[in-house]
Amino acid sequence: MPRSHSISTPDGKHLVFLCRAIALTGVIIVLFWFTLFLFLHEWRLALSLVILAVAALPGWLLAVKGYFSAGLMLTQVICLTFVTVFCLLYDVPEGITPRTTHLYLLVIALVGYMNYRTNPSRVQALVIALSLAAFIYFCSHLAIFSFADPLSHRFRAVSAWLNPVLSVGILCATLAAMHADVSRKSLKIRSIQEALYKNEFRLVFQPMVNTAGAIVGAETLLRWQHPVRGTISPAEFIPEAQEAGLMPSIGDWVISQCLLELVRWQKNPLTRHMTMSVNVTVDHLMQDDFVQRLLKMVSAAQVPSTRIKLEITESVFAADPDTMVERMNALSQQGFKFSLDDFGTGFSSLSYLRRLPLQQIKIDRSFVSAAADSRKGEVIVRMIAQMGDELGLEVLAEGVETQQQWQIMQGLGCTVFQGFLFSRPVCADDLHSLIASEHPFIP
Repeated sequence: MPRSHSISTPDGKHLVFLCRAIALTGVIIVLFWFTLFLFLHEWRLALSLVILAVAALPGWLLAVKGYFSAGLMLTQVICLTFVTVFCLLYDVPEGITPRTTHLYLLVIALVGYMNYRTNPSRVQALVIALSLAAFIYFCSHLAIFSFADPLSHRFRAVSAWLNPVLSVGILCATLAAMHADVSRKSLKIRSIQEALYKNEFRLVFQPMVNTAGAIVGAETLLRWQHPVRGTISPAEFIPEAQEAGLMPSIGDWVISQCLLELVRWQKNPLTRHMTMSVNVTVDHLMQDDFVQRLLKMVSAAQVPSTRIKLEITESVFAADPDTMVERMNALSQQGFKFSLDDFGTGFSSLSYLRRLPLQQIKIDRSFVSAAADSRKGEVIVRMIAQMGDELGLEVLAEGVETQQQWQIMQGLGCTVFQGFLFSRPVCADDLHSLIASEHPFIP
C-alpha cells in the first residue's frame, strides 16, 4: 500500500486539518449520544457505539502511520456501514416521525469528496457514490423490515431534532472551511501572478563540483522574494502555481533569466566552460510550442545550447511519454543536454535510460546518506555509478553534506557532486566569487 506522500503538500495538510476537526466533532457527538443512551438505559444503542469506536480504530492507525488517505477511506466505509445498519435496524420511520440518522451520510460523502480532491481513486469515488445512494434510499423508502428493532418513542422524540441539527451543523462548518480553503488558494494564486508581474521572483545557484573540487556548473533554483514575508521556498508556492497552470509562464521567466546569466558566463573565461542546469516541469514541457519557443529564446540570447542542461524527473512521463521523448530528442539534436533528477526513487528509471537522450543522472540525496550509513547503501550507489559509466552517463551525487560523504561518493564512482558541503544556493555575484577562488573545495 503506497504511503500518502501528498499530505505534505498545502492541499494535503489542509485536508488533514479539516478531517481532524471533523473527527473531533464526530467524537464529541458519539460521546454525547453514548451518554444519552446510558441515561435513557438504551444499552443496545450504547453497545452499538462501542462497536463503532472499535471498528474505526484500524482507520485511525493507518492515518497515524502515514497512510492518511487509505485510513480516511476505511473510516468512511465503517461509518457508512454503521449508519446503514443503524437505519435498517433501529432508526425506522414511525408514524409521522421520520428516520434521521441517514443525514450523516451526507457528511460521509462530503469528507470523501475532500479526500478525492487530494488523492483521486476509484475506491474513494465508489464510497462517495454508495453514501449518496444510501442517503437517497433512506429518504425515499419507508418500509420497515421484519428484523427491525425500532427505537423507543421517548428517544425518537429527541433524535428527530438533534440529528438534523448536528448533521446540518457539521455540513455547514465543513462547507465554510472548504470555502475558506478555496479563498485562500485563490488569494495565493493572485499573489503568485502579481509576484511574476512585479518581478518578485529571483534565481539562486547551487554549484556542482568535480572530483578535483573545481566548479563545473550550477543548478538554477527559484525563490520568491516576498515584500512582507521575505524569501519563500518554492515548496510553498509551486504546487499552487502548477494547479493554477502558471508554471509555463514561471518556467519561461526562469529560462529567460538563466539565459541572461549565461550571457554573462560566456564573457568570463572562468565560467565559459560551465553548464547551467534548469528544472523543467511536466506542464511546461507539455506546451505545444515549448521546443520552438525555447530555441527562439536561446537564439535571441546568442548563447550556446550546449551549456544548458534541462533537469527532469520521471513524473514528466506520466502524461504522454512518447511526446516527451520526441521533444527531448528534438532538443538534444540542437545541442541541449538532459539530466534525470532524483534517480532511483521511481519505479521505471531503467526503462527511461534506454529511451532518453540523457547525459547525466543525479543520485538522490537519500542514497547518498544511506551509502555513508550502511553496506547496502554503498552497494546501491556503486551499481548506479557503474551502470551510468558503462552507458556513458555522468553520475552526480546530490545532497552531499559532509567530507565523509564526498569521499565515499568518489570511491563509489560518482564524478560530479552537489550539496551544502560545497555551498548553499547563492546569488549570481556570490557564485562568481566562489568560481574566482582557486579550487575552494579540496578536502
